[in-house]
Amino acid sequence: MMKDECSDNRSLTFILHPSFFILLFTLLFATGAAAKTPPPPKLPDWKAVPASVLDSFCANFREEGISSSTTINVVKTSQKYLITPLSMQALSDFGFYHGSMDSAKATSAALASSDEIPVTMPNDCAWRPIDPKSSARYPDTMTLEISPPITNPFSRNSTGLFARLTLGGEASTWYWLPLIPRGEIWIAGKMALLPYRQ
Repeated sequence: MMKDECSDNRSLTFILHPSFFILLFTLLFATGAAAKTPPPPKLPDWKAVPASVLDSFCANFREEGISSSTTINVVKTSQKYLITPLSMQALSDFGFYHGSMDSAKATSAALASSDEIPVTMPNDCAWRPIDPKSSARYPDTMTLEISPPITNPFSRNSTGLFARLTLGGEASTWYWLPLIPRGEIWIAGKMALLPYRQ
């Protein structure tokens, strides 16, 4: 009787082994495939904001009736201080977001992943580079400030940057400029006016 029980156990073990190895091979193959397919980049790997960003603003301002010969100050580096709970809330309101992410958490995450970098000045509009927080010295000239690129937590797979246009440091108009990956480069999307005036 004991001999038969041992024989049955060996048969059971032999039956289980093939299924186990098939499952293990499937899991290893799936893990390897996932490792070979990295997720798409969420932020541009920029050392400086490219000229194409200001090109987009120039085209938009011309559509709004601002001549390309009108001098517009541009702060020479991207400004993290534009990323605030209020600007994030404006971005959320613009996208009609109704999820659980709040603007304070979104701000903290965006600030942690962003760096202030130089802004490249093209020649399409009459851009004049100025130092940060110096717009009050030019009371009769518009000043454009842009933020570093950030991910938009209120929209799936969305990246972009904030921009603020002021006159003498006042009368703010805020924009959101989407950034769209195309292979290894990023292109500017359609600029949007945000419901925010601070």
